[in-house]
Order: sequence, then structure tokens, then C-alpha cells
Amino acid sequence: MSLSAVVDVRTPSAGLLEWNSRGWVKAEVRYHGFAGLSPVIGRGLIKSPEFTCVGCQWCLLVLLSVHPTSDDGMVGVFLHNMSAKDIKIVYGFCVKDSDGKEVNHRLLRPHTFSRKGTPGNKDIGGVVKVAKRSTMIDSLVDGTLIIEVRMKLAKPTETPPTAFVPENPFCNIIQQMFMDEETADVVFEVGERQTNSNGGENAKTSPATFYAHQLILQKGSSTLAELCGSVGEETTQVSITDVKPDIFHHLLCYLYGGKVADDDLKANGKELIDAADKYGIGNLKLEAEACFVNSTKISVENMMEHLLYADAKNCALMKESVIDFIVENKFEVLEKVSLKDAPGGLLADVLAAVAREEKKNGNGKEAKKDNFSTMRISDLRRKVHEKGLDIDGSRETLIATLEENS
Repeated sequence: MSLSAVVDVRTPSAGLLEWNSRGWVKAEVRYHGFAGLSPVIGRGLIKSPEFTCVGCQWCLLVLLSVHPTSDDGMVGVFLHNMSAKDIKIVYGFCVKDSDGKEVNHRLLRPHTFSRKGTPGNKDIGGVVKVAKRSTMIDSLVDGTLIIEVRMKLAKPTETPPTAFVPENPFCNIIQQMFMDEETADVVFEVGERQTNSNGGENAKTSPATFYAHQLILQKGSSTLAELCGSVGEETTQVSITDVKPDIFHHLLCYLYGGKVADDDLKANGKELIDAADKYGIGNLKLEAEACFVNSTKISVENMMEHLLYADAKNCALMKESVIDFIVENKFEVLEKVSLKDAPGGLLADVLAAVAREEKKNGNGKEAKKDNFSTMRISDLRRKVHEKGLDIDGSRETLIATLEENS
């Protein structure tokens, strides 16, 4: 006789509704002669042959256990993933007697079964105590314990929608103040003085006008703020003749939280370094210096030019880059380059580069941890920055700062 309909009298439980909903795959595992299986003191596992469900191989493990002072024991039921892949399922077990009455059923939460052989038994899941052994024996069908295993793929966990929270607008507010004529209390007139071939002065080109705020200047460039004098009720006018308008635009925009594009950094590297160094905008100077180092190829033809410039502008990273080149190409440099005009005080920098080179080649003595003398400039700057101190300085200055504040 086949089952043609299911008729519910009264409302079925939510668990039973879930149990019988669509999507479940069933496998019936039969333990013949179950009553003759003797539990051991402690625990004994009975393993079924493998079967296939939801695209994986499984076996069912029945756990028989008994307490030393009891004739009865508990029966546990476990699923074991025998496949070579992880899988997340919802699963459960159902035991029915010869009349088809449900003796016990367990619907378990979604569980991820790791691939077979995963350490920590992560490829197994189930229930230690499903029912007493005596209860199971009472439900045997012609001496056979029938366990129906039901499983279905778990639905992907839905991530709750992230609440939209706008960013703090203050940075944008400051950037919007850049070149705001209405609120500005400083006006910069920026333009270079033109001279003719005879040394005489030609007419000035019309200067570019930039609007700024003394409060921003005081926090970002004390040098520019000093040019403006004390804060007053009237707008202060300041003339700048030693910086090109486009370079000054980058400087001022940077003070308001703006970003200098990489292409502009590459195209105007030394001009930005000069201006940022003159007006005390340290971070912009270091950013332009890093871009210059990364985009410039050092050679025997230009190394002395870059070394002298780095020393003059206190660009420690640029100097380190040139000295690294000298150490790596020492024979060619000695043969082709005159070092008589090299800046003084390079010995410590050269020795640091030599020590790093020897360590890289496995020939150098292992330096002790936090040996500032051989650290790269970027590492020294990072450590100084973590202490909240000024990182625009020579190797010697950075090391002295760290030693004083360690």
C-alpha cells in the first residue's frame, strides 16, 4: 500500500511542519538485530555502510553507552561526512515503531560538516542522547531499528542590511573653505618677478589671488601664518613672489585637507619639496620626496646632483636612496664620479647602508633588536611618528629623537 495523502487532525507542531516541508532528502538506515547488540561499559560505536545524500557520502554512527550501575543505557546518533568537501546542512533523525508511530525525532540546527579527516571531529555532528536503549528496543520492527535520516542544504546566512550612516562632514566642510572669498581673512597675491636679459626688471605678470584663513594657516603652516601678522578685523594681504601659482595652489589646498594627485607630485617633485620645506609643511614635503624617490632612477650621471639636493633640503629618504646606489655600485662610482664635492657627514649613512647590504647577503653580524643606527629612514620615521613627534629630519636627528624618547 502506498501513501497517497497526509491528513492532519488539529494543527501540527511547528517542528513537524518544518520536518515535512519541501527540500528534505531522506535516507533510511536499518540496524538489524539491534536488541542483540550489547553495549559496552563506556561507549561503543556502530557504523553503517556509506550512503549518498545532497551530493555527499555519509555514514550513520549509533552510539551505545551504559553506566556501570545500570542495565539500561542511552543511544546516541551521529552523521559522519565521508566526502572530501565541506558542506552546511540542516539535518535530523526520526525513529518510528512498527505501527508507523513516531517514537522520537530530532531536528538540529544548521551545521557545517568539514571534509573527512578534519582534526577535532569537525566532520561529525549529532546527538549524544537521543533516547534510552530500552525505548529503542520497544520500537523495533521485526527486530530492526529503523532510523530515518533527513537533511537539506542550509540556506546561506543572510547578512542584515548595513545601516547607512554618512561620514563625519567636518573634513569636507574644511575643504570647502578653500578659496572661499566670503569667509577668508587672508589674501595671497602669488606671482614670480620677471627680469629681462640685461638684468632689468620687466613688468610683473598679473599675480594669482588665493583666499585663506589665518586659523587654518596657524595649524598647518606657522611660516605662512607669521607672514600674515596678527589676526585683525580687516583682511590681510600678503605677497608671495618665490613660488609659482600652481605650486602654491597645491600647498594651500593641502593645508585644507586636499590631496595632491600623483601626476602632479611626479611632474613637480622638487618644486613641491622646495616650497613645502620653505613654508614648513612637513607632511607634503615627505610625500613629494617619497614620490620623487619612487619615480626617479639614480645613475652615476645624476647621483651627485640628487645627493647635494637631498643634503641641502634635509631629505633623508632621498639621501638614503642615493647612498644605497653608491654602495651597490661602488666600483663604477669610484671610477666615474668625483666625490670631492660630496656633502660632509656621510660616514654614518654609508656605514648603515653597508651594514644593511651585508645583512641582506648573509655576511653581516646580526644586529640587536631596535638598532636605530642601521634602520631604514622609513622605519625610523614610522617609530618617531608613533610617538607623536616631528619626522622631518636627518638620520641623525631621527635617531637622537628616538633615543631621547625611548
